[in-house]
Amino acid sequence: MGGGCTIGQILAELNRHELTLPSIGLITEQTIAGATATGTHGTGKPGISHFIQSAKVVCFEEGRPVLREISDGDELRAVRCSLGAMGIVVELTFPAIPQYFVTDRLVRFGSLQEALSRESQTPLQQVFLIPLGWQIYGQCREVADTNRISKTSWLYRAYWNVGLCLGFVTLMKLLVSVLRSRRLLRCYYRWLAPWLIVTGWKVTDRSDRLLVIKHESFRHLELELFVPQSRIIEAADFLIEILSAADRADYRVSGDTRRRLEEVNMADALNDIRGKFSHHCPICIRKILPEDTLISMASGDQAWYAISLITYAQPRDDFYAVTTFLANSFFRLFGGRIHWGKWFPLEADTVEQQYPELDRFRKICREFDPAGRFQNEFVQRTLGLQPVVRESV
Repeated sequence: MGGGCTIGQILAELNRHELTLPSIGLITEQTIAGATATGTHGTGKPGISHFIQSAKVVCFEEGRPVLREISDGDELRAVRCSLGAMGIVVELTFPAIPQYFVTDRLVRFGSLQEALSRESQTPLQQVFLIPLGWQIYGQCREVADTNRISKTSWLYRAYWNVGLCLGFVTLMKLLVSVLRSRRLLRCYYRWLAPWLIVTGWKVTDRSDRLLVIKHESFRHLELELFVPQSRIIEAADFLIEILSAADRADYRVSGDTRRRLEEVNMADALNDIRGKFSHHCPICIRKILPEDTLISMASGDQAWYAISLITYAQPRDDFYAVTTFLANSFFRLFGGRIHWGKWFPLEADTVEQQYPELDRFRKICREFDPAGRFQNEFVQRTLGLQPVVRESV
């Protein structure tokens, strides 16, 4: 596939042959080169980047553009998630797998631990943490036993894409962007939102229909936190406490959370965000299996959980403050990482400690791009790649 093909185009073409990609994310508008370069992922599988078998990249050698093919070794592991720092990805090769069907059902759980205990039965599930009221819902998904579309599947997809992604979010935006009432937002999530979430409705449809949503319908900003599988429960409990304190200045965090913050010298920083921001979007929690890359968020030998924090409100100064606090505290307390393709407040000195193979990645980038033609401010700031004097063309 060409690097500029969108995931939607690729899925449509593969489906004509009853095939699909081995992994897809929530949206299909991204180009495949952009999606893989930033580590885009779905749930219950490794991210898309993990499955790249070979890549063709345009880079420079001795000041002249050349086309290089990468098919093995650390160079392949680097190009799978490269942030564009190795050159222009013009072609990617993936394995295609037979099209499969997915069974989907929304379930309310009493705790996150209860929801995650279902993963052995529904490995493609994603969990939603409803803000302010903190109810837990699981979108329980598994590969179906039969390739037969449910009669109400079209209505179920309309419920997600129109009812939730459009209607639910429209009402939420009205509260946070027009009325700007945090009190009404709290009432909405505690009393009205649970009635809008339909549980127990079970349907089966093609994977490329049930695994994606209209996540791009509204302009938004997102921080996505990643924590190792072994730390997800304590990290989620910590997150709820911090967001509760950000919502209400009089909220008293637990002794355990206070001790954690004191250990990493962040207790005073919590006071700076108290009562400043009411998180207003459901928090999606997804499991990503280990990826064979150098610097993707799920690289390494363990599974990770991604925690998505989205805002639709503007101005965003308070969201920036809260999520910067979370990005730093998750790194210090839980060994956390954050998504390359979303709001990224961390600097190179922190990134260096998060990715043990970062030095190898930087060396490969310099081999492919010795003059730094493909560097930009972001990769210099986050990867520690040094700016260079550009060669004349």
